[in-house]
Order: sequence, then structure tokens, then C-alpha cells
Amino acid sequence: MATPSAPQLSTPKAVLDLFAQGKKVSFPAGRLLFREGDDVSDVFCLSEGNVVVTRFGENGERQILAFLFPGDFLGMTFTPHHNTGAETLTPVMAWSLSRSRLLELLASRADLGVAFAHMSSLILNNVLDLVFSLGRKNSKARVASFLLHLQRRQELLGLGSKRLHVPMTRQDIADFLGLTMETVSRSFSQLKSTGEIKPEPHGDILIADLKALRAAAELAP
Repeated sequence: MATPSAPQLSTPKAVLDLFAQGKKVSFPAGRLLFREGDDVSDVFCLSEGNVVVTRFGENGERQILAFLFPGDFLGMTFTPHHNTGAETLTPVMAWSLSRSRLLELLASRADLGVAFAHMSSLILNNVLDLVFSLGRKNSKARVASFLLHLQRRQELLGLGSKRLHVPMTRQDIADFLGLTMETVSRSFSQLKSTGEIKPEPHGDILIADLKALRAAAELAP
């Protein structure tokens, strides 16, 4: 069976080879893959499309914890139950491997354990970098930081860095940044009016002035 491609630089080849022993699956947009507390049955490696990872508060309010891209992993936990939920944002293609088979392979091959540890460390560092970049920023700076985050992810996928494909709704972005949808929309309008970004067809966004966008995100030039 063919090996999954490795568009994301943090995905070790040994892990991708492991998923080649699984099966290829597809899901439509808007499909609930699992809820928080569900039993873990399968682990996925995304090859196409996007997934949102979520949690819900006691009041039912949704918090998006992450947007996943091709090369990212989903459901990779060593506990028997999911501690988050997940839903497809777009149509998705993925490689699937059962949790039991994954644990067997990790127990039998030391190189896979090292690869998983390395990958987990990189993922944690990326999350911490994003959390740090969003901390104590105003709404416009948070939205600008989010767009720069998308830019970095697209660069890893080899999709260029000027035109951003934004499959998320304004509500999705608000639930990720901890803002209201109205505040996110207003921040996009501000970035447009001051020339940092330019709306494109199909919801895409053109970074018209990268230096100014970095300044809006309160980052060094």
C-alpha cells in the first residue's frame, strides 16, 4: 500500500509508514467524527481537508482548540476515551489505523516511539507559540496573528504564502480566538481598510502587506 504523503514538516516518515498499514477513509464536510468522552477506536492521519478539534463548556459554549491540516493527526491518545470532540470542516480524506494496532506497533518498534515523542514535542511547541502570540493582544492583533498562523501552515503544505485559503467561518475563528463573531468581522474589516489584507473570491484572503500585517499582530518586522 502507498505511503501517505508528508506535507507537514513535523510528520516523521516512520509514522507515515505506520499509517500505510491502515486504510484510506473519506468524510463529508460537517461530519462529527467523535465527541468528548467517546471510546477511542481509530487514529487518523489527514491527507486532504480540514478538521476542527473542540470542547464544550458546561453552558454549552463551544471552544475550538485547533484547526487540523493535511499531515496532522487526529485521535492520537493513549487514554481509552477522547478528551475532545472533532468535526470535519471540509470534505476530508485520511489514513485510518485502529488504536489497538497502533499500540501494538509502538510496543514492537522503538523507532516509532522516538518518532511519536519527537512529533508530540513539535506539536506542543507550535501550540505554545500560538498561545503566546495571542496572549494579552487586542482583537485586531489576534485576528492578524491567526492569519499569520494560517500562512505558516500553508507554507508547510507548499501552497504559497500570499493567498490564504480560509475554509473557516467567522464564527469558527471567533470560537478559536475567544472573541465574538461581530468582533472578528470588525477586525477583518479594519485589516482590509488599512491595507494589510484584501478579500479574494471563494473566501480566500490575499496578504497585501506582510510587514504591516506582522505589525498589526504586534510581531517584530
